[in-house]
Amino acid sequence: MQVNNAGREFGGGLGLTVTEEARRAQIIDATIDTMAELGYRKTSFARIVERAGLSSTRMISYHFGTKDELIMATIGAIVDLQDRFLQQRLGEETERAAMLGAYIRSEVAFLGSHPRHARALLEIATGTAAGDEAPLVPLVLKGVATGRLERQLQQGQNEGVFGEFDVEVMAMAIRQAIDGVTAKLAREPDLDIDAYGRELAELFTRAARP
Repeated sequence: MQVNNAGREFGGGLGLTVTEEARRAQIIDATIDTMAELGYRKTSFARIVERAGLSSTRMISYHFGTKDELIMATIGAIVDLQDRFLQQRLGEETERAAMLGAYIRSEVAFLGSHPRHARALLEIATGTAAGDEAPLVPLVLKGVATGRLERQLQQGQNEGVFGEFDVEVMAMAIRQAIDGVTAKLAREPDLDIDAYGRELAELFTRAARP
């Protein structure tokens, strides 16, 4: 099984040996695959072990302890990968509306280039939203999903380049529109992701203007 860089990057800086980092990355990668294929509720240590080709669920418990810890580590790995992807695409744009459009296009592009990561993150968000397990996950995901958007929109309002609207509602609308691309891609793998991203970006930048 090929281990991607997401888990490896997230494991760095934790005082782990090279072997431990590689094992954690392997487990996180298998978790992403399992979550993307089976969904949050059907993802168990046993399924992850099967996917990763490990000998026992104790190998997961040794590195992560509980499912909640594994889920948080998986979120961190995906977000690290996503942040690096966005940083490479956002460029040096400084005009607020253009920055919002570039952010939306880049988020949509990430879904097209990393569909299993996007699917896994969406499964975690929907799977933990209504349950008592992993109580910190919804708070973390809200910050990831809408926190940056809310800050962008609020700053644009402060600068007078965006109109009057509820920042939280607008950020959630943008987020849900972006997340909807994940399901659309599953149904339409040949979707022109760049064109779709441009259309969403134009729609919401128009909606944000005064």
